[in-house]
Amino acid sequence: MRNTTVHTTAGKTLDIKIIPISDLFPLLSQLLPLNLQPMKIVNRKRILLLVAIFFAGLLLTGDSRSAVLYAKDRQHRSAVLKPLLEKCDKIVFTKHFNMGGSHYAYTEGLSDAQNERSFKPGGSLCLLEMDGLDGKVRTLIDDPDGVIRDPDVSYDGKRILFSWKKSDRGDDYHLYEMDVETGKVRQLTFGLGFADYEGVYLPNGDIIFNSSRCIQTVDCWWTEVSNLYTCDKDGRHLRRLSFDQVHTNYPQVLDDGRVIYTRWDYNDRGQLFPQPLYQMNPDGTGQAEFYGNNSWFPTTIAHARGIPGTQKLIAIATGHHSKQAGKLMIIDRRKGNQENSGARLIAPVRETKAERIDRYGQKGELYQYPYPLNETSFLVSYSPKGWGEGGLFGIYVVTIDGRKELLAGDTKVPCSQPVPLAARRRPHVKPSMVDYKKTNGSYYVQDVYSGPGLAGIERGAIKRLRVIAIEYRPAGIGRNGNEGPAGGAMVSTPISIKNGCWDVKRMLGDTDVYEDGSAFFTVPARTPVYFQALDERGHAVQTMRTWSVLQPGENLSCSGCHEHKSSTASFASKMTQALDAGSQKLKPFYGRPRGFSFNKEIQPILDRHCISCHHGRDNGDAKASFSLLAKESYDEAAKRNWSESYLALTKKGEPNRFVNWLNVQSVPPMLPPYYRGAAKSDLITILERGHEGVKLTSEDMDKIACWIDLLVPYCGDYAEANAWSQDEKEKYERFMKKRKQMEKIEADNIAELIAFEKGSFDSSR
Repeated sequence: MRNTTVHTTAGKTLDIKIIPISDLFPLLSQLLPLNLQPMKIVNRKRILLLVAIFFAGLLLTGDSRSAVLYAKDRQHRSAVLKPLLEKCDKIVFTKHFNMGGSHYAYTEGLSDAQNERSFKPGGSLCLLEMDGLDGKVRTLIDDPDGVIRDPDVSYDGKRILFSWKKSDRGDDYHLYEMDVETGKVRQLTFGLGFADYEGVYLPNGDIIFNSSRCIQTVDCWWTEVSNLYTCDKDGRHLRRLSFDQVHTNYPQVLDDGRVIYTRWDYNDRGQLFPQPLYQMNPDGTGQAEFYGNNSWFPTTIAHARGIPGTQKLIAIATGHHSKQAGKLMIIDRRKGNQENSGARLIAPVRETKAERIDRYGQKGELYQYPYPLNETSFLVSYSPKGWGEGGLFGIYVVTIDGRKELLAGDTKVPCSQPVPLAARRRPHVKPSMVDYKKTNGSYYVQDVYSGPGLAGIERGAIKRLRVIAIEYRPAGIGRNGNEGPAGGAMVSTPISIKNGCWDVKRMLGDTDVYEDGSAFFTVPARTPVYFQALDERGHAVQTMRTWSVLQPGENLSCSGCHEHKSSTASFASKMTQALDAGSQKLKPFYGRPRGFSFNKEIQPILDRHCISCHHGRDNGDAKASFSLLAKESYDEAAKRNWSESYLALTKKGEPNRFVNWLNVQSVPPMLPPYYRGAAKSDLITILERGHEGVKLTSEDMDKIACWIDLLVPYCGDYAEANAWSQDEKEKYERFMKKRKQMEKIEADNIAELIAFEKGSFDSSR
């Protein structure tokens, strides 16, 4: 008997003792299947000899029980791998660097990135082929200069969709497809300066994917944004589906055909914690919260997939300033849809606290990209030592109780994104409800008083709904910051003073709320909008601190204000006053739709009524030194020229008794009615009382109240009041031109799609 050391299939390093074959015969006789026992002794001895020779090279021991431990190890492996082997014997996966830069979503690595570029060359597309309990890895594509990522397998198991960036600066991620039988690869999307990634096959044969083609910059950094797009199986008719403030990530199709994805969501609130799950139909209609949009926890829900045959999801709970890895969890909305009510950490199943941690789940072992085999077994990318030793993830099967078996690994490059190469059931194909010949859609609210958003507000108090569109910055120039209950952040290309709103707010108008609480109104399609419930004074009682988007021709309904998103209203449930009247056009807010500009909306009021006293000349009169003049003050960091009046009213960015707007770093959970805003601002009170004999018109009062309730914006667009250098102006124009070029391409694609659907599409084009 002699000692040696080996590495086990489970990734352990153990001492072994080589035992004489003759010593194993009695033990092996007990381990052999029962149907071998009656065999002739000579045949049994031959089989025993062969098995013993195999055992002799691999026997594991730490305590001299080598054969027993090895047998148990194989039995353990057989039990853990059974759900996988019943499903498939081939797994597609990738090898590449760990995705994510300073933030989990920053993975575009664009060739013309404005600032942060997350890219490390060297990657491959691989195939693991199982042979019983063991397997071998075959490289399908190897690229030492590029990165291959995001494999998905077609429903018939015959094609592999993936993203490929072939060089750092000379290429960007685009969609490719491989024919499994022939190995032939074709490129589906094109265009230097655009990243197309995280592609998934849709039930109707189209593809949904993430793309930087929206040409936006993150509100709180200088990194490019990606939203969801779609195209057909050949890359044609490429068009945008989501119109979101910052990143969307990792779309996946559920059994019922819905698409779930992660959406980073922080309109009028802090940016650290709301990275919830959203849902939509494959055509982009029905965009709504799925889980956690009013939650601190989980900080980020990523890599979510539906568990077949259930209403549950498998996902990872991860952080904000983190790479794409975290703790394994199951989400079950039947138990709740906020915080930890429906989220449970697994492997093993354990108590799940609703913690408030930026870099959540980054200590100890880490998981990525779980793929459910059934309700209790999952194919995953897993790193036993977490980020230790460079975060070398391998491909594992893990059970809900924490048992794990290694399938494939690499000593230098993380192995990631495993997907079975096998046919699977195609979800129900939902007919598209989008009519691209239309430019509008409609919202129907059955009863604004239904739901917790207006709890305690008397019926009849809400008179109107204000509808505001959000506009996004194409480039990052200048900065300031904010801080508050939800944290703090840098603000890129700021359009307000510190702690003011993140984005340009475009006033679309308002609509009546009927006595029964119903409303029915038309808005521009493909436009992110949010709503404010207004009282008879035009003050915001409650604000929707997120946004919604309609596709052309879409009608979306809700039962009330901040109601559970699974309780949508039914047009047939009861006849309301709004339904009886029909969908209404929005009533203009004192003119055409426009971005709310302090200089254009508020300063003229101050010029007419206030500057005769508040002119900033220090003559011993306190009110005189309080300047409400339009005189500009240069802000070097923000690269803006703020007016003296704006700085005076906002106290240079501090919400106050006089102008008590909601700090943009407000918390994720729903706020009570009348929490902040015009209704809580002394400026409104003293003006309504006729300060110093000043009498304002209803239009003047509405505009001042609106400005406060919009979180004190200064700029009506991102270029207003800029103090940019010539290079900075050229940068902004360059990216704005890039956006417009992409919008023109998309418009042409939609026109082509309309013609295709009419049957007049020329297939030779």
